[in-house]
This record gives sequence, C-alpha cells and structure tokens, in this order.
Amino acid sequence: MVQILSLALGASTLLLGALWWRERSLRLKAIAGTELLTQKREAMRRSLEHLAEGVVLLGLEGEVLYANPAAMHLLGTKDLPSTPGRLPLERYTHHRPLIDMVMKTPPANTMRRVFEIETEKDSQHLPMLEVTLAPAGAERRLMVLQELRAEEAVERKRKDFVANASHELKTPTAALVGLLGLIEVVPEEKRGDLLERAKHNAEGLSNMIDDLLALTRAESPEWIPDPQGLSLSAAVTEVTDALKERAEKKGLRLEVQLPAEPKDIYADAFAFRTVLHNLVLNAVVYTMEGQVLVEVKQLENGCTEIRVKDTGPGIDAEILPRIFERFFRGDVVHSRASGGTGLGLALVRHLLRRMGGRISVQSTPGVGTEFMVELPETPRQPLAGAN
Repeated sequence: MVQILSLALGASTLLLGALWWRERSLRLKAIAGTELLTQKREAMRRSLEHLAEGVVLLGLEGEVLYANPAAMHLLGTKDLPSTPGRLPLERYTHHRPLIDMVMKTPPANTMRRVFEIETEKDSQHLPMLEVTLAPAGAERRLMVLQELRAEEAVERKRKDFVANASHELKTPTAALVGLLGLIEVVPEEKRGDLLERAKHNAEGLSNMIDDLLALTRAESPEWIPDPQGLSLSAAVTEVTDALKERAEKKGLRLEVQLPAEPKDIYADAFAFRTVLHNLVLNAVVYTMEGQVLVEVKQLENGCTEIRVKDTGPGIDAEILPRIFERFFRGDVVHSRASGGTGLGLALVRHLLRRMGGRISVQSTPGVGTEFMVELPETPRQPLAGAN
C-alpha cells in the first residue's frame, strides 16, 4: 500500500513538474514574442518617421493612434504627440471634407481623394494632398497623405533643367556646325580663323558637358562624398597654379595667402578642388584688371575658411540672389565668350551642401566681389545655416 502511494505521489510530482515546465515555456515564449513584436513596431515607427509621405494609423471610430512627422507637417498639426492614444481626428485637422471622408467610409473599404488642406501655416499656398484610406487589420485603418504640389514642383524643375540644358548645348553645337560648314567655301587665308572659332565653341561644348555631368553627380543621392585626409596647402596650390597662366595672360595678379603652418583637412578631394577651381576661375574670368586673392584661414573651432576676392566689376544687388541658379548668367555675352556655362556656382553650392559647408557672397559694383566658403572640421556635422 505504501509503495502504491509512493508511486502515485511520484507520478503526481512528475505531472506537476511537466505542467509547470510547459507553463513556463509558454510564458517565456509569449514574453519573447511580445518583445519581438515590440522591436518590430519600434523598427516600423523609426522607418515611418523618415518617410516624405504622411502616415496616420486610425481606430475604427476615426481616432488617431499614430501619426508620423510628415503627416503632422502636412496637416499643419502643432503641439500634439505622434502617438496620442486615442485623440479624435478633429484635433489633428479642421478640414471638414477630410474628416467626413474618414467617418463616412466603411472600415473595410478603400478610398482615395484629393484635397486642398487648409492649415494655419500659409493660407495663400494650400497644400494639395492625395489621401488614401485603407483597412489595416481587424480594428485599424491606415491613412496615407501625399503632397501633389511638391511632386509637380520637382517635375517642373526637371523639365526646366532639360529645356535649359538643351538650349545651352544647342548654341555652341549650331555655331560649331556652321563654322565647319564654311571652311570649304571661304578663302584659304581665312580658314585658320574659322578653325580657331570652331575650336573655341568645341571647348565650350566640352565644358558644358563636363559641368552637367559634375552637377548631376553632385545632386545624385547615389553619390556619397568620400572625406579623407587632404593637404590643404597642396590642394590650394594645385588649383591656383593651374589658373595662374590664364590670370597672367590678362595681366592679373593671382595671389594666395595660406596659414603659416597649415593643417591637413578632412574633405572629399574631388569636391574641394572643384569648389575652389570654380570660384577662382570665375574671379579670373570676370576681372579685367587688378588682382584675385585667395585667402585661407583655419579657425580655432576647427573650421576652414576660404575667401576668394577679386577687383572685378562686381555684381548688381538685383541679381546677386540668383547667381547660384543653374544656367544663370549676369553677363551672358561675356560669360559665353569666356567659355562659361552658367553652371559653376550651382555646382559649388551643391557640392558644399554635400560636404556640410556653406558659402556666402558680398559684392560692390565697381569695386569687386568676395566669396567666402566655410568647411566644418568634420563633414558629418554640417555647419548651422549651411546653404
């Protein structure tokens, strides 16, 4: 009898142990599942925060469960949390047609409409949003907001760029074809002059293509600057030495002032040399007499400051804000005659943005122009107000 009771007690203990172990395993699995789900939700939230499109997660009654920063911006929402709990949609937007769309669309249906959303930010330029509402699970709905006017503006700029590029390329190409066509019909003594003019137009065409390729590269998100240790003295000297002959042919003094003990900088070599070359070349091209001064300083905060000063004609105040636009030329005739493409300063601005730097300009008509470039010690930390 005692033996039977002992066996029964042992079996019960084993059963209880097995049940406890199973319950413990299930509990640990549930905890791991909850942690994994939390990690996935956090990863999803971080991804949504970087989207240009607005994303709003709604409950079945239209309450806001989550809104990413882009949605808050597009709706003009201020001082509300991105994960509010269950605030009504009316707290995020006062635009009645959008609210009605959410409240009147059955939870299982998908709806897409376009609205001009009224916000407090700018009553003169209302954002046009394409709003898509779709089911997202048993008790959730997803609202996606996409600004249409921003896409229109990008497409318009792209078309303008293609049109401008086509026009700018057509001019030297047509001149080149025309000049070469005349060679066979003009007297032999004039052919040398035609060939020289054809060469000049061919060089202008080559410069335009080079600048277009460089600008496309600078604007492409696929191009990533490659910062590396760069000898400041050697880089500046290399660029200025290449342009000294051109300056001397015009009777200009091209002077360089470097720190007494220049330190190496951390920058993309291609971008740095391109920025400096374009600024110095512009100064040489537009200065008829006097000098071009390249002044380099290394500041106590680690920044590198480069000033390119000339004694040229200066830039009128009316056109000064436009000089960084693509294909903009203040003096079209002089720019084309000198081989200018109208892309140099646009390229400089884009490269400096990618390098985390900034550029400013001061100019007095009849006195000269000064461009100032500032480069941060570390390209990963752009300067405040970098343009």
